[in-house]
Amino acid sequence: MITTTPSAHPAASPQIKATQVRLAEIRSYYNAVADDYRAWSPGMNMHFGYWSLKVNPLGREAMLERMNLEVLHRLALPDSGAVLLADLGCGAGATARSIVQNRKHSTVDAVTLVARQIVQGVALNQAAVLPNQVRFHLADYVDTGLRTGVYDGVYALESACHAPGADKRALVREAARLLRPGGTLVIADALRRNNSPLPGFMERIYRLWCRHWAVNELAEKEALHSALASQGFTDIRFQDISLRLAPSALQIPLFATRFALRELWRARFRLSPLRRGHIVASYAAFLLGMWLPGFGYYMVTARKPADNQVSH
Repeated sequence: MITTTPSAHPAASPQIKATQVRLAEIRSYYNAVADDYRAWSPGMNMHFGYWSLKVNPLGREAMLERMNLEVLHRLALPDSGAVLLADLGCGAGATARSIVQNRKHSTVDAVTLVARQIVQGVALNQAAVLPNQVRFHLADYVDTGLRTGVYDGVYALESACHAPGADKRALVREAARLLRPGGTLVIADALRRNNSPLPGFMERIYRLWCRHWAVNELAEKEALHSALASQGFTDIRFQDISLRLAPSALQIPLFATRFALRELWRARFRLSPLRRGHIVASYAAFLLGMWLPGFGYYMVTARKPADNQVSH
């Protein structure tokens, strides 16, 4: 199932124009590298993996799938009964597929800006015999057009970084609107640990990474916490899982080098600027992950208060 949420504005203010440019850059990037992600993950898991003692640290796909289940676990859903979830920034729907395969009677409304990702996702859903449990929506995830207050859980796995601002307030506001009282929001992503200036060389690497992966800026931990609290969320928790990502992150240099050489040879050294930038940003992501004073990977959870509770 696919729906499209149109967005029309009678007048293009500077803010609207900036938003349109940001969304166009995101679409262009993901259209250019749509097939490149298959090299990272046959299941189109467009994120890092989560390592535990039960997972082979060399098995990238197993770690990627484990990350999906970690998101599911933190949604704290009831043990039984039908649940409705929203995936904000779903890519080709890999996390949504993992969830509905592991959680009976669940349905996921999966939101993406990129029509090509929906084409990929629909094909993967059909192959997994999940045509009706993952429903794709072509929309901006800060203005989804989905129903208000009906979702048991909302999550954003390595997609919150594309939202504007260090506080990601627009994304947080939309998640608060979508969630039913008592529902849970999960954000898994790299964050700035604080707003302290980065050393000059690391600032250049960070900006290089942002530019080539269509990101304006990462969320900053305290700013994101403030945005969550301002929208009435309670039980806000930031769990640093950086070390859990290390085994998959350590694969980046070798993977990116092999991938670059192969694709350059296939394209006779004529890769598009966006694809070249994607490869460069892969190395930059590895370097940013090594700079623990400034960056960390967090699993953020927050709960929308039940109707009979008062938030403070």
